[in-house]
Amino acid sequence: MDVLIIAQVIILLSLSALAIYFIIVLSKLRELLGTLDTNIKQVTAKALPTLDNLEVITTKLRTIVENFDDQLMVLKDSVDTIKSVADNVAAFERRVQDAIESPIMDVMNTIGGIIRGFTGFLTRIMRGGVSE
Repeated sequence: MDVLIIAQVIILLSLSALAIYFIIVLSKLRELLGTLDTNIKQVTAKALPTLDNLEVITTKLRTIVENFDDQLMVLKDSVDTIKSVADNVAAFERRVQDAIESPIMDVMNTIGGIIRGFTGFLTRIMRGGVSE
């Protein structure tokens, strides 16, 4: 029976040592969880202002992009208007050219003919007169 009592004492001592070990491990785990909690609180405290700033920045960026889109539409409308004006000017130029070019060419040909005739007349007079 002494062996049985010794075995029981050894088992009780082992269980006591195991309980003490668990107490030490749980205490270290508690410290670790406390440190983790502190770190999470610090990260949260630092992250909230950053997230607030990010929200402000995002709002401003959204406004800038919307303004850019509006300005882009205004620019596109302006370019379309300028293109339309340029097309109208080109069409007007063609109409004016078609209306004026032919009469001007006729007048220029007539003036050229008069000058050639007068030059021929003067040349003939300078060479010796008019023969009958």
